Amino acid sequence: MGKAEDTKQRIERAALTLFVARGVAETTTREIALAASIAEGTIYRYFPSKEQLAVDMFLRHHRALAEALDEAQGKAATLREKIDAIVRCYCEWADRDWTLFAYHLLNQHSFLIQVPDGAPNPVNVVREVIGRAMKAGEIPRRDADLAAASAIGAVMQPATYKVYGRFEGPLTAHVRFFADAAWAVLSVKAG
Repeated sequence: MGKAEDTKQRIERAALTLFVARGVAETTTREIALAASIAEGTIYRYFPSKEQLAVDMFLRHHRALAEALDEAQGKAATLREKIDAIVRCYCEWADRDWTLFAYHLLNQHSFLIQVPDGAPNPVNVVREVIGRAMKAGEIPRRDADLAAASAIGAVMQPATYKVYGRFEGPLTAHVRFFADAAWAVLSVKAG
């Protein structure tokens, strides 16, 4: 890795850590520079603004997570296997770089509007898997968005609790529980 790439990564890591701890709006470029051990002006060689730095990191992670989830579910045959694969991938992704994952989770409401139409999206991956399963009769038919939101919530809400210190440890320790909960939500008979 060259010096420029190393500097860019230091800026991003410093920004991530501060954005998770303090929020994007509350973090200054001066604080990012101090944490990255660079001059403040160096940030602008790599990013036009703090806001663009924040958006770029979010969009890159969002896309990579969607691609990883899609790849994981694509290797499974049945809906149950796909749910297990998605949940495992999501938890492993979170545990691999908790700071980046927490950043994505905490900032989704601010930056989802900036995801380009047609770009890979983690929610769409899950929704499409569920929609195909409904058409195939694997689970009861219902609103696919509601079903996806409910299944995703079985993992996202515990992840949110972890961000706020409500429990500790790796998410992967709970993969079976999360997958069972998502499966239970999806297999409930429509009523």
